[in-house]
This record gives sequence, C-alpha cells and structure tokens, in this order.
Amino acid sequence: RASAAMHVDESEAPQEAAGASAPPAPPCDHGPRSTSSAMPDLSSPNVPCLRAQVHRLLSPEECASISLDSVRYRALQAEDYDEVVALHTEWFPVSYDEAFYTKSVRGEIFTIAATYTSRSRPDDEVAPAEHLLGIITMSTACDLHSEDIVHILGAECETLCGSSDARAPCSAAGGCLAYILTLGVIDGFRRRGLASELLRRSIIHVERNMCHVQAVYLHVVTYNDAAIRLYEAMNFLRIGHFVSFYQLHGKPYDSFLYSLYVHNGRPPWKWRLKHLLGFGPGATSWKDWVMSAWSSLWGGDASGPKSPEDALPAPAQADMA
Repeated sequence: RASAAMHVDESEAPQEAAGASAPPAPPCDHGPRSTSSAMPDLSSPNVPCLRAQVHRLLSPEECASISLDSVRYRALQAEDYDEVVALHTEWFPVSYDEAFYTKSVRGEIFTIAATYTSRSRPDDEVAPAEHLLGIITMSTACDLHSEDIVHILGAECETLCGSSDARAPCSAAGGCLAYILTLGVIDGFRRRGLASELLRRSIIHVERNMCHVQAVYLHVVTYNDAAIRLYEAMNFLRIGHFVSFYQLHGKPYDSFLYSLYVHNGRPPWKWRLKHLLGFGPGATSWKDWVMSAWSSLWGGDASGPKSPEDALPAPAQADMA
C-alpha cells in the first residue's frame, strides 16, 4: 500500500504514509536504541539507534525538566529536513521517500512541530538552540485516501471529493478526508501529553480552517496499544480492521482504521447499523450499547453538539510517541 500511516505511541506509532518496509537498521554498537511503540519487536536488531541531533543536545534529565507549557508549536521548515528524516527513521519501522520529507518541510503537507528552545547561561558562548520534540503530518490529498474513503464515508472519492468545493466555499485544495500520516515524539518526552496536544491542535485546525473535511482518520498497527489508547481517548471511532496492511521488518501486520468525524460527517450506514445492533467494539454493557448506538446513528454523542475545543479532551498524561 503506497501510503500507510504510522504512529508511535508516545513515540507515536502513527501510520505509514508513503512508506515501505524499512531496511535493516545500520550497526549500532553503542548508544540507546529507539523505544518507539511502533516497532514490532524492540529486541530486534532492526530497531534503530537514536541518531537525531536532539538526543545529543538534550539529555534525558533535561527533557524531564521541560514543562509542556514551555513547548512551542510551528510548521516544519526547510532547515528541519535532516532532523525530520532522523526522527522518522528512529520512530517508525518503515522508510519514507524523499517526496514525503520535501513536501513536509515545504508546507505542501500540513505539519505541526513541537519545539523547545534551550536557554544559554550567562557564561555560555553557545547561542540558544531550538529542538524538535514531536511532529505530526497530515494531508487531504485524494491520492492518499482514495482506497479508504468508502470505509469511512460510504462512497467513492470521485463522488464525495468532487463536489466538496461546491458545498464548502472555504475549502482549499484537497479532498474531504484529512489523513494523519505520521505522529511521533522523541523518546525523552513521551507520556507527557505532547502527542495528545499535537493531535488536538491538528483537529482544531481542521475544524476551523477545512470546512470541506468530513473526517480526520488514520491507520494504526494493531499491536500499538499506546497509540490505540490515545486515539480512543480523543474520541476516534474504530471503523475497520485490515489484514496484513503493513509489512514491518519482513513480516505482515494488521491495522485498525480510526476516524474522527467533523462538520456533520458520519460513518457509513452499514457501520452505524452494526453498532446500533450492538456488534461494534465498546458496547460491553446495556448502557454502553445505548450510548454507542446513539452516537453511531447520529454522528455525535448523546449529550448534544459541542464546539471543537469542547469536544476534545485536555492533553492526556499518557499518550503516544
């Protein structure tokens, strides 16, 4: 599959966008290896070492001392290219092509980078340095979601995306799905709520600026429990299960498809009927079944509509990447 996204739990194991199974990791005789939850086997020699510049400049102790309030957010820039490549290499068990990285740093793909600028001491001649702590990438390009859209919205891309401009004057170039391509956070800053915050900001951007988009969605490998907990905590619905979706380190792995509906988007009627009858995940009790059925039928929750900010939880303390 040409564009499968990856997310690292608190390394977020995202999905794999424009990714192929990663080649064997280069020799790593010393230094820590990645602990990304996207890796299928952390004991494997295929797990890469931490080679991004941020690990040389920020110690684990320094990372632990940085508060989430000290983190700043911006789009990726051209000068981030090498660090973005290094981070994606250690976060995900897939390799991304040059076009993905180039589009990300040129603004052709929506990105948010979480950054921290270290402060120099009065006696320090080294200027303050900006460090990349986490990244999320997202695209509305139809070529990325054309195979998934029927599972998420119940119709083909030509039908739905072809008419989105007429319905939504504010729409920019792109289709009616926003696909989260990658989401990752450095090893020293995981389970601090940063992945949740990157995801939250991306969803709010879609709610405010992409009125033609009906859902934000992603694929996640089924063993990535940390990533799955994050998406479910952010109210994403599990829409599908794809067998052998990924090829990671030479082995096939399944994916779950998760979707968060916005701007009155709704799952396909077959999915809603299945959940109305109590066959969907999460309806483990009569109360859960009623709430799940109501939400599935009407594309919202039983308490009524909410604003984009109200609909999103505060950043979780245990998220991905």
